[in-house]
Amino acid sequence: MRRSGLLIFTALLTAALGRAAFAATPAEVDRAIEKAKAFLYAHQGGGIWDPAKNPAGGKGHNQWGGKTAIATYALLASGESALNPKLTPAVSFLKTADITGMYALGLRAQLWHFLPQSKEVAPLIKRDGDLLLASMKTEGEAKGMFNYPVKDGPGGRYDHSISQYGVLGLWSVVQAGYEVPTQAWMTMDGAWREQQEPDGGWAYIYKHKDNSRASMTAAGLATLFITQDYINLGKGAECKGNIRDASIEKGLKWMADNFKNVGGRRGYYTLYGIERVGVASGYKYFGTIDWYDDGADFLVRTQAANGSWGADLPDTCFAMLFLVRGRAPVVMNKLEYALDANGDKVKPANWNERPRDAANLTRWMGKQLERDLNWQIVNLKVSVDDLHDAPILYIAGNQNLMFSDADQAKLKTFVEQGGMILGNADCASDAFANSFQKLGQKLFPEYEFRELPKDHLIFNHPFTYKKWRVAPVVRGLSNGSRELMVLFPTADFSKLWQLGVYGGREEGHQLMWNLYFYAVDRTQLRFKGQTYIVHKSPQVQAAKTISVARLQYGGNWNPEPGGWRRLAAVTHNSNGTDLDVKTVKLGTGDLAKGDFRVAHLTGTTKFRLDDTAKSELRDYVARGGTLVIEGCGGSSDFAGAAEEQLAALWPGAEPKVIAPEHALFAAGTKAGAIAYRAYAKKLLGNLTTPRLKAIEVNNRMAVFFSFEDLSTGLVGQAIDGIYGYEPQSATDLMRNILFYAAAGGSAAPKAEPAKPEVAKTEPAKPAVKNETPVKVKPPKRK
Repeated sequence: MRRSGLLIFTALLTAALGRAAFAATPAEVDRAIEKAKAFLYAHQGGGIWDPAKNPAGGKGHNQWGGKTAIATYALLASGESALNPKLTPAVSFLKTADITGMYALGLRAQLWHFLPQSKEVAPLIKRDGDLLLASMKTEGEAKGMFNYPVKDGPGGRYDHSISQYGVLGLWSVVQAGYEVPTQAWMTMDGAWREQQEPDGGWAYIYKHKDNSRASMTAAGLATLFITQDYINLGKGAECKGNIRDASIEKGLKWMADNFKNVGGRRGYYTLYGIERVGVASGYKYFGTIDWYDDGADFLVRTQAANGSWGADLPDTCFAMLFLVRGRAPVVMNKLEYALDANGDKVKPANWNERPRDAANLTRWMGKQLERDLNWQIVNLKVSVDDLHDAPILYIAGNQNLMFSDADQAKLKTFVEQGGMILGNADCASDAFANSFQKLGQKLFPEYEFRELPKDHLIFNHPFTYKKWRVAPVVRGLSNGSRELMVLFPTADFSKLWQLGVYGGREEGHQLMWNLYFYAVDRTQLRFKGQTYIVHKSPQVQAAKTISVARLQYGGNWNPEPGGWRRLAAVTHNSNGTDLDVKTVKLGTGDLAKGDFRVAHLTGTTKFRLDDTAKSELRDYVARGGTLVIEGCGGSSDFAGAAEEQLAALWPGAEPKVIAPEHALFAAGTKAGAIAYRAYAKKLLGNLTTPRLKAIEVNNRMAVFFSFEDLSTGLVGQAIDGIYGYEPQSATDLMRNILFYAAAGGSAAPKAEPAKPEVAKTEPAKPAVKNETPVKVKPPKRK
């Protein structure tokens, strides 16, 4: 039910170049939405946006109630509460309004699933559902379509513009609990397929000397995505290759071929349709254009000073809905891939045997959260940055995976930058499961897959495996701090998602819920466009360089290589300072050969340094070097071993907690309240000061020691199960250490430089001052 692999690869070949050159930032989108909300509230009259009474006339075009419906819908979709006193008059009005127009009725139907379900709301849902069904045409060319007035007869006039609002209204009341007969969906589905133009698009009215339009093609595609979800419910779980839908493929091809001509200069009504297609299909691009980046940039640049768009209130609402719904957090990116042995043999891959698996799962998760969530289809022709729209890259199939060297390099970079790769073996395919594990071993040869223990967070938070009918086998590949790759080798959860099976097989959805919130540290959902990825800005010229030694020893010395790459970009952009980071193997004497201001020792397992390595470290510190030791992920095994090594290196010199007011904490950036990850807060409570410790050597702080994770924090991705600092705090602390060491161990507070944006959708909670260090060691790593 998606475009063929060949079509997608052709259409998206240059997708990496398709991002809007001046794409709107998340902050700009936020401001645009807030300005639009203020505009809508400012134009209420008596709490509504229509005349208080239904005006007569209109020759069947009377859409009284429609302005109040669309304004209320836009505000609710933007996060406003239905209990907001500003909105309650509008909601009350719509509950009783005698609406007789299909636009108005279809839009009013969008409201009911936003309201708390109650005995009062249930009859309203049924009223609108029954009215919508009774308004669907049942005869002639109009069969399966709708007209402007509600219930105006079995046949006669119709058009595709008004008909999509009949379909949207029915879809919405179903979300609120109404049941639409399958035959009704089949009637609508058949009508739209029959009236598709030969070029793949849809016109305003079929065969009425009208060309295909972007607005009507968006309406046709959005309708088919809705109807096929209900017609094919309980179908499509077989492992017989990718499922295709010729009508949808032709429609998407029309959009891809024509999108550049209707891209940011289109009407607001069309924008709303494009958003619906993009969200329903999962496609990030139409042709080579990122539809959301393109549309959001257009809207941010063209918004009027008063917060409005276009000629009337509905235009502003359509624009708002595009911005709000299109930027919803992306749960997962589903990977479209081919069977490619380094370009020698390219074959189709069964990546989409369950075309609605991610869509159905995401819809279920959104209902539980009572907020919009999205999913996407991506491929490896795009940049690695594009893969980070979601924390999880989802690979499904039943064949032996064969990624090219270039594709493997992108996958490795994605994970090192904080992403997670999830694999589902369709129909419990051994070929897929074995090749997925071999892929992991090739990307990360230091680690091995193992069956995740039942005390792992993925099995326990917030849903527990103890309530499931069966606890599925889950295999994971970890760097000792976080899961890099996760595999469902036999459970075939994709089948459950595709079929919408929940009751009696709750583990299929609940375990994925656990996995997603493990990947985002529970509350750190990012709107689309928000990112923690930082690249060096070519506009910044570094004035100095700090040399850093990454210490290699006989253990897991480099679990998070992406962290230092990101930190180097941060110091370049914000401090005008480059980092020269090099690997130095202890025991070779190389530590004495370079002018390393800082040496970093980390890991996730127990370790022991030989006498040569200890001597090197003592000499390095004695010469003025600064040593930083921390347990990646908050590893208690590493931290305990490190304490033993420190005692041997500097007998009697116990690491002491550094006072929060020390100049260290303003050396690279003036750190405010320190934030800890949710996992650490369970032990530390509301502590907002750092627990960084130091040993003084020759009257200077020369050795820094942290039980709490810094390395995974430097990567930037929020993830659960880490005993340590949130990414921004970890980045600030390590940056301060670097600049303090570069200044020779004496640094005065500096003015706060600009920080790179680290995405957060939830406002920070008020800091609770706690100057007393908490004496607690990290938990044992699972």
